[in-house]
Amino acid sequence: MYWAHNGFHPFFGFLFFILVFGFFFLRFFMWRRYRFSRCFHGREDAFSLLQKRLVNGEINEEEYLRLKEVLKK
Repeated sequence: MYWAHNGFHPFFGFLFFILVFGFFFLRFFMWRRYRFSRCFHGREDAFSLLQKRLVNGEINEEEYLRLKEVLKK
């Protein structure tokens, strides 16, 4: 059977396009996820730092409660 498309059915061209587009689509989102997770790797959030400062005695309980309310906003 001759399809006049260099021996390939037009469906294979469409399938190839979908596969290539899907590959680049996934690579883009995986790259964004990797870049975003790398930014915060090993860092602590503000609440845990605030708790450590309270435990170490750097701030008192009133200051802790005030800063905690500020962070919740």
